[in-house]
Amino acid sequence: MLQEVVNIDNDIQQNGMFQERLSLWPFLNYVERTIAHEGTDMLLPKLAEAHIRSSIAANGDLQQDNVAAFAPVFEMIYHLAKGVPTDKKVKWALGYPIPDRVFFGTEDFYELVRTDFDRVTTEQGHRVFNIEFLNKQIFLLLLERFYDMPPLGAKRRYVKRESTFSKYYELLIDFTFVDVQTTADLPILDLSSIKEKENIEYSDIEPILDLFDLSKFTFSGFSILTFVDCHQEYVTESLQSLINNLNIFKGQDGLIKINEILTNIAYFQGIKTSFYPILKLNDAPILSPDLAKDSLLLADDFFYQHYINQGELYQYLEKPHILSYGVEDGLETASTNLIKSLVKTGVSSYVCFPLVHNDTFVGIFEVYSKTGVQLTRNMLIQIQTFYPLLAQLANEIVSGFRNELNNIILHRYTALQPAVEWKFNQVAAQYLGEVLYNYQQPELEKIAFKEVYPFYAAVDVKDSSYLRNKSYREDIQVRMNYIRNLMEEAQRTTQLEEEEGFVKRFDEVYEWSTGNNLDHYLLDILAFFQEDVPQFLDRMEGKYPEAHSFLRNCRKNLQYSYKEFNSSNESFEQSLKKLNQLIVKNMQEFNAEIQQIFPSYFETFRTDGVEYDLYVGQSISPVTPFDLRILKQIRVLQIINIAKIGAMTHALRSKLPIPLQTTQLIFIHPNPIDISFREDERRFDVEGSYNIRYQIIKKRIDKAHLKDSTERLVQPGTIAIVYSRNQVARELRTCLQEVIKLNYIEPEYEELELENLQGVSDLKAIRVKIKLNETNTINP
Repeated sequence: MLQEVVNIDNDIQQNGMFQERLSLWPFLNYVERTIAHEGTDMLLPKLAEAHIRSSIAANGDLQQDNVAAFAPVFEMIYHLAKGVPTDKKVKWALGYPIPDRVFFGTEDFYELVRTDFDRVTTEQGHRVFNIEFLNKQIFLLLLERFYDMPPLGAKRRYVKRESTFSKYYELLIDFTFVDVQTTADLPILDLSSIKEKENIEYSDIEPILDLFDLSKFTFSGFSILTFVDCHQEYVTESLQSLINNLNIFKGQDGLIKINEILTNIAYFQGIKTSFYPILKLNDAPILSPDLAKDSLLLADDFFYQHYINQGELYQYLEKPHILSYGVEDGLETASTNLIKSLVKTGVSSYVCFPLVHNDTFVGIFEVYSKTGVQLTRNMLIQIQTFYPLLAQLANEIVSGFRNELNNIILHRYTALQPAVEWKFNQVAAQYLGEVLYNYQQPELEKIAFKEVYPFYAAVDVKDSSYLRNKSYREDIQVRMNYIRNLMEEAQRTTQLEEEEGFVKRFDEVYEWSTGNNLDHYLLDILAFFQEDVPQFLDRMEGKYPEAHSFLRNCRKNLQYSYKEFNSSNESFEQSLKKLNQLIVKNMQEFNAEIQQIFPSYFETFRTDGVEYDLYVGQSISPVTPFDLRILKQIRVLQIINIAKIGAMTHALRSKLPIPLQTTQLIFIHPNPIDISFREDERRFDVEGSYNIRYQIIKKRIDKAHLKDSTERLVQPGTIAIVYSRNQVARELRTCLQEVIKLNYIEPEYEELELENLQGVSDLKAIRVKIKLNETNTINP
């Protein structure tokens, strides 16, 4: 036992207002009452009474100046309270009546409080004893002593900070041997302000506190202070509070809070922990350097070595289980290549707990040592008590993170294909991390895929521009004839000399509608019908009331007779729509086949026909093994798909209002290219000067002619396959032989050279005929 005055931070402010004195009389009176109540056979209380009386007789009552003389009495008080304690590390002390100082206690008490020992502010609650305020312990004591209120226990938590972790204690204060007297009338309390409220704030109890003048009370005797281990309870409450208020802990604050709690879960010297919520995208977890910095399993070099190459880590994350090494006998899992790789990281003892919430794998919790400390059964049992809360926390973080990612994707990108969604989420996750950690002006990383193999095909409508203009011309002629008849009718009943301007405008528009450059004048012709004609009718109605009925009928017909005035264009658009629906449906079926082979990026573009870009490569799906032999398999399926489309559009001609024909084109680029996402256009495009050549060729080959000829390469009933290298021709011939055997194309095909295009030369092509017989002409 030690005798020393040490201050205890108990949120008590003296300011000279308290009247207190040390005394043994409250304890002596307590012993006398105990003897009187229990009888004279109680030996220990009788011995204590006699010893205390003789000590007071010799030294006077206990006071600050004679504490040392009462050391034997204090020892007796300790053993009367504790008996013979089995815990030799009891943290017990005697304090002043106002418990902000102690003067006598165990060595372990003093060792605990001397250095790196601080009070922890209690999590704010909504009950009276959860609200922190000055001199709280004294007010609660007065309510108990003078107002018959039950003891209102308030948790007073403290933290002992050591080199690598912190341990938490709770202070228990025993006021049994403190006598409280008042020198004034007690205030009358109105407790209705707190009785009828579910949630209590400090403002609710402040009027009650203001009624008390603490200087009117005297405190005599001594208090007993005991620190007890509340570490597990504190960490549990901290975890639960973090889960309940996860939206409050953002960015760096949240990370600090999580790491602080994790450190306290395993407060054994030499033991480290790692907590990692796992959000899987495209079957691969997003790695956060901040959360995974202490992880062994998900460290960058270890993760990519074992996961991307589909090692045992891939299998482990698919079917997670407790993974252990170097722990107490009987607790280790069987040795595997994954364990052997972990050992190479320098770990001497290791356990990984998979975190599962509602049957969903949501994260991992690792406990390990690199200092030779061995994890024992008792350590693991203690750590595992936090498992349910860690699993719940991981689930909350994953759910919240996924929602944040979805918001970024929704606002910054567009609807994403599953094959590349993981990449967008990974970049969005990095951006979100920078936002959360308050980095200045973070920018989204460019979404790019390196070395992917492109596949391109286009099904176009032959002479679509000519046919569309022809339909426009026919519909315009119907309108123009209607206006002409209107003018002739008006001329018979009235004079049109004053409408000379409109007549000239009419003749001008008529010349445009019958000329060779209709495209150039379409907007002007539309303006004529929307602006000039209605104004002409308005003027005619104003000048010639007798023609109102006739003009009203004209206006109605011009405005509402859509069927009559748009019949040709409507026929063309309906034919084009049905044709494109058929093409898109079959292209999407092709895409579905490809996704089964290897996750890929596929995008269609509408023109008067439909074209698509398909990109395949390891960078699009890092966790799926990529083999170059896949390319030939995809090429064969591409030719089959385009052949089917050509046969089906041919069969559809007879069912269309206008019998449109299609041409089929494939372009083979043998080398991998780089692509990146263009946020302004919400699509992927090629990257780099060399790769741009691929895009240029795509845009120009549909208009290409055969070399030294005026014949167009693309023709109905055929597939034109364009390439530039002889090696491609050899591989292409083997693909065509497979498709020929499946009876989709004719056995004979043409090998052609193409004219030079602007910026493009030395292109070649193979043109094959599609089998248009009933075998392949599937009913569209």
